[in-house]
Amino acid sequence: MKKVKLAAKFCLNFGLFKGLWLFIKFQAGFTEKVKLPAIKYPISLRPGTSDAITFRDIFLDNQYNVSVRNPKIIIDGGANIGLFTVLMKNKYPDAKIIAIEPDGDNFMELKKNASPYQDVFFENYGIWNTDTKLKVYDKYNRGKWGVVVEEDPENGTIPAISIHSLMKKYQIDCIDILKLDIEASEKQLFLNHYEEWLPKVKKIVIELHDGFEEDCSRTFFEAINKAIPRYKLHTTRGENLIIENLDIA
Repeated sequence: MKKVKLAAKFCLNFGLFKGLWLFIKFQAGFTEKVKLPAIKYPISLRPGTSDAITFRDIFLDNQYNVSVRNPKIIIDGGANIGLFTVLMKNKYPDAKIIAIEPDGDNFMELKKNASPYQDVFFENYGIWNTDTKLKVYDKYNRGKWGVVVEEDPENGTIPAISIHSLMKKYQIDCIDILKLDIEASEKQLFLNHYEEWLPKVKKIVIELHDGFEEDCSRTFFEAINKAIPRYKLHTTRGENLIIENLDIA
């Protein structure tokens, strides 16, 4: 029954014949080079990993159905293998996208999937509330889509970067879409040092991870309520929330 429902999702999103062909390829594990309708370049998924689930969330369940009129800057925080970046680049080809991913293996796949596109920039960092060092590991045994980071200034293996520093680096005045799926790091990101950059974000698309770390949601909404006087809350399919800053036209 699950396979029938999955096949139906492929057909609904990609048409009967193309959908069935893609479903068969996925069932056989031939996912290292997948060409999708309306996606300019093929994408690569690692067989036997959580990449297939990430693909389902983005391209079959449409969990990132977010729109902004003529966005100039999109930040993909927790980019994983780059499927959100690919989706946004095909939807908004003129946008500059900065994709940030801390895990080294994921980062290599991210570059493979998104490098063919113009104006996509890659950062092998973790997003944090300050610039520091982080350790990266699969804390909850969820595979490559659930890798977490924790602050470790002395022995951390990758650098962390704050949104404020990222905006300075790329000379950004306004972020049109800030997507965050950073596996409970949002608690630290919105704990402090957000007052300057947060009002400059038009839309935030975020998955909150209270199941991993207590008070992720509380910390996030306390920051939103302090930094954004007027906002609208939207929901998408799946686990994402969208905060729209009504003070940015």
